[in-house]
Amino acid sequence: MMRFDPFREIEELTQRMDRAFGGGVSGQVARLAPPVDVHEDEGGLELTLDLPGVQPDDIQIEAENQTLTVQAKRSYSRGEGRTAHRVERAYGTFSRTFSVPAKYDLTKVEANFDHGTLTLRVPRSEAAQKRTVQVRTGGQLNAPRTVEAGQDTPATETQNAESTQGA
Repeated sequence: MMRFDPFREIEELTQRMDRAFGGGVSGQVARLAPPVDVHEDEGGLELTLDLPGVQPDDIQIEAENQTLTVQAKRSYSRGEGRTAHRVERAYGTFSRTFSVPAKYDLTKVEANFDHGTLTLRVPRSEAAQKRTVQVRTGGQLNAPRTVEAGQDTPATETQNAESTQGA
């Protein structure tokens, strides 16, 4: 089930109007927004964009100020001696901009382009990673310990362990 997105409907209507009336103001390049999937896991974000017919050299990715921007260009070439009877595929500059929360590290973005699909991985920042914290007792570092829920540790066992380490 797809969620209704009024802005996408407006954008598609604008694109249809541009195509119907010759692409808008003369000399202006049509800007299109490629579809995207955004997923998150423990490692970070994964953004997947469809860019069919785009060459890898025509893709530009910028990461700055918690903003990730992807631009790509697909040119239309009719060729000499050919008449276009119908042109329905989108041509021009494709662009998407994403606001990325500060818990992700935009300095380590990885990009992979394969068969018209661009996949971007944005890892979590070091500060947002889960950590194991070791507890000190009496100025000494104890080995991390996991206690099962519902399991009681007798006070004498804890005192014996501390006195053995202090000796």
